[in-house]
This record gives sequence, C-alpha cells and structure tokens, in this order.
Amino acid sequence: MKRKFLRHSNLSDFLLRSMDVRGVMMAALCVLLFLLPGCKKFFDVRPNTTSINPTTIRDFEEMLNSDSLALCNYLLADFMSDDVRLEDVHLSADAVSSYTRSYLWEQTIWKPGESDFMYNASYTRILQMNIVLERIGRATGSEEQKSVIRAQAQINRAWYYLQLASLYGSDYQAATAATDLAVPLVLLPDASDQPVRATVQQVYDQIIADLTAAVATPGLPGMGQNVVHPGKAAGYALLARIYLNMAKYPDALNAAQSALTINSQLLKYNRDYVAPSSLLDLSKNPEILLARLCVDYDFYNIRHTAFHISPTLRAVLDSNDIRLLGNFADGGLYINGGNFSAVAFNYSLGVPEVMLIKAECLARQEDAAGALALVNELRKNRLITYDPLGSTTDVLTTVLQERRRELFCYGGLRLFDLKRLNRDSRFAQTLQRFADNGTTLKATLAANSPRYLMPFSPLIIANNPAIIQNPR
Repeated sequence: MKRKFLRHSNLSDFLLRSMDVRGVMMAALCVLLFLLPGCKKFFDVRPNTTSINPTTIRDFEEMLNSDSLALCNYLLADFMSDDVRLEDVHLSADAVSSYTRSYLWEQTIWKPGESDFMYNASYTRILQMNIVLERIGRATGSEEQKSVIRAQAQINRAWYYLQLASLYGSDYQAATAATDLAVPLVLLPDASDQPVRATVQQVYDQIIADLTAAVATPGLPGMGQNVVHPGKAAGYALLARIYLNMAKYPDALNAAQSALTINSQLLKYNRDYVAPSSLLDLSKNPEILLARLCVDYDFYNIRHTAFHISPTLRAVLDSNDIRLLGNFADGGLYINGGNFSAVAFNYSLGVPEVMLIKAECLARQEDAAGALALVNELRKNRLITYDPLGSTTDVLTTVLQERRRELFCYGGLRLFDLKRLNRDSRFAQTLQRFADNGTTLKATLAANSPRYLMPFSPLIIANNPAIIQNPR
C-alpha cells in the first residue's frame, strides 16, 4: 500500500528528471493539468472537476490537496553536510554521480546532460502556487475561501523559495544580501520567462512578505485540515526559520512562540520507533505542522544500501537516544529503507524544530534556564532513560548539538546551519572526508568556502544564459 502510494506520488518528479531546464515551466503546467482531472490526492480524495483550467474554489482546493506538494528531494544538500559517511566501495563504484560528487565537494557536480532534480521540482511546485495566486481572485466562491487558499499557496511558495535560496545562494548577511545572488524570483506563471538571479535580499523579502500576509489572514486556521495543508502554525514556523537564518533573533523568537502557542505537541518516541516513510506515517505524528517527505529511489538503486552516520554526528548521539537506535543499525548504517527500494527522510516543518529555534534565541539572549527547559522537554520524548541536562556555561552549544541530533538529513538544514554558523569563529569548522581507514583524507571543505553553494547544472545555464554560475 505504501509502496504504491509513494511511487505514484513521485510521478511529477520522474517527469521532470527527463526534461531540460528550459522546459521546466511548461513541464510543470503539463503536470498541473494532469493533477486536476485524476491524480491521486492526499488520502485518496478525488476531484470532481474534469476541467484543465482551474476556475472554481474546488479546482484550487484540489491543486493544494495534491500530495506532490509535500514530496521533495534535497538529498544532495544533506550529502554536502557533515551528517553522512559514504564507504570507499560505493565511492569507487559510483564516482561520477551527483551523489558522490556532492559528497566530495568536487569542482563538477552535474554531468553535461544531467538535469538538476532539486531545481526543476522546486520550480514546478512554485509554478503551481503562482497559478493559484494569479487566478484565485477570479474564481467563483466566497472571499474568505479565496483568502485561505491564497494564504496556503503563499506558505507553500515560501517554503520552496527558502530551500532554493539556501541551497544555491549565500547565507544571509545584512551587509551583502542586496548584492549576493540567490535564485530567479518567479512570481507569475509565465513559461517563456528567462529571469536573472534575484539577490538574497529580494528572495528573503518576498518570502517574508508571503508569510506575513498568510499568517495575517483571518480565515486561515491554526492547523490545516491535514498535514499537507498549511495553517498559521506552519507560517509562523517558517517565519521563525528564516528570521533565524537572518540572525534576527527577537523576530525568530516571536514567530516561534506564535507557532508553539498553536501547537506544541511532541511525539513520545519508544524503543520501537521507526522514522516515517510515507505521508500516511506523517499524518499520525502530532508534531507535524506541514508535511514534507523525501523518498529517494535513485541513490538506493545505485548502491542497494544506504549511507552511514558520520563520526561527528555519531559522537553526539549515545545509545540511550532513540534517534540513533531508530535510524541507524549497530554498524552505523541508515536503516530507514522505507519499502526496501528507497531511502526516506522527514523534511517537515514541525514542533521540535520550532522549539529548538526558540531555545537558540533564548540562549543568545542569555536566558539559559529557558533554553535548557526547551531542550530537556524535547529530550524527555527522545531518550530511553531521561536524565535532564543541568546548568551549563555554554548553553548555546548545548542547543546547537540538540538541533543536530534532531534535524539530521532534514532537507539541507544542517548544511544551511553550517553556512550561518561558519560566520562565528566559535563554531566555524573545516569539514573533512576520510577513507574507511579513518586516516586517508579524501576531501576538505573550508569554512565559508564557495563550495557550500550548489552549482547550477549546465542545462540551466545553456537554456537560460542570464543565470550566473556560482563560483567553485
């Protein structure tokens, strides 16, 4: 049941991976037209319309009900972080794939004819939301219904734009954000457009504008009707994330508190915990504010196994922590194989991340007791035997370590954290890749290296020469 659900849901990703970037917007339109008449929806809700041109409230609700909005893949961003270890045999057998090249931070990531599935799929989702936002004002239905649909589309668009800006653009620095390049900012469903890269400031401003408008919508409920529909809690959580990236800690704290006021539920782990491998699994988790799930078939099919936990991540997880036991075998192999033909990862906006954002903000304003209380509340639901952390002189480091334990392989969040933390001499570090023997150095990534940025594939540059390549 799960296997069929996940593979069907990945249809739009499969279509996009076979296309060049110039056609991504037209491809997205084709996928959208496919979605409306009969695509599987979340929890198998069937649309009533046979129209390929959304005009009614019901049409737009069906667009937002598509499970494809919750399915995404940023595994390469996690491979660029310090959470993962790949074995020598797999690196040798698959030396030219984007997985291996990303892991080793190589000069070239993409082969000449290879499409960037992260870029293409993200803009497909953004285009779907642009269509909603451009046309919803002309739909038949009440203004309150239309305002809720608009708000949900804004939150979805903001999530994907923050992923893109964080992956392809520099980390936010107030002094340079107005000139640092991020990604094209496409706000209208124009398939013929070839936009230049917007600045980090422009993309962040748009994300904040979308989210601010969304959470101010009177009719938007605190929580969506299910995990693929964002409510105000998801909007506030995403605002907390972006303000944290910008080092606007008071704003991040306020947004985090607003989200937690709506939902602060935690899932109590136990010895039998298994990480989710489907949207149906996520729907049973009270922590989820907005579901995002990665199910990667290609990596698993290349190696017929998963990756190992990195030594540095293993060092902060002990045998009393169910996050270690539920995700990694004794040898450190990632065991969440989903249906045994893929690896699955939870990228969702959730209560734990919001708690840790709040804790980091409190730590930075020297409220050690408040920060530790949040960390201990999370640990109470994650450990076999709970032993609260006592007072410490370095509560910020304690919070950041807990953030790493909770949010590993989370759609690039660790990579994005490294980028922002490298600006602080207390946390800046040089990453290294070692061979299986633990001594032979294979690759090094210095703090603030341009190789923290994902390069654009040759197809993107060829089909839109206005795109300036990231330096390597």
